[in-house]
Amino acid sequence: MGQPGAQQDAAALVRRYWDGLWNRRDLGVIDELIAEPYVRHSSAGTRALSRAQFRREVSDSWQLLHDAATTVDDQVAAGDRVWTRATTTGVNLDTGETSVVTWLVVHRVADGRIAESWSATLPGVDWRPR
Repeated sequence: MGQPGAQQDAAALVRRYWDGLWNRRDLGVIDELIAEPYVRHSSAGTRALSRAQFRREVSDSWQLLHDAATTVDDQVAAGDRVWTRATTTGVNLDTGETSVVTWLVVHRVADGRIAESWSATLPGVDWRPR
C-alpha cells in the first residue's frame, strides 16, 4: 500500500469505519470493513477477535454514552497505516452529564479491510480546536 492512491483508499475506508460504526451505529460495517481475525491493541491488552466478538464489544460500548457522536478531528495515512485523532461526545448515563472522549487510533489496512488497530482513549480530554 505504498502508492498515494492506496493511502487515500485506506483513509477513506477508515473514515467509513468511524462514520458507519460510531455515528450511524451500523453494525453491518463490521462485516464490510473488518478483517477476520481483527487484532486489537488497547489498554485492555492485545487480542485477536472474530467479527462476532468485535460486534458484541462495540454494541456493549454503545451502552455507555447516550446520543454519542464521533468526529474525526485529524487523520494521516502512510503506507498501510491510518492515524486518526477523533472525539466522541455523549451523555454519560451514570451521571447525566456530557462526556468527552478523545481517541488516538492507528489502523492497519490489508486486502481492503481493517486488520489491526492500536488505540488509546482519553476520557475527559478535549483536543478539538477552539
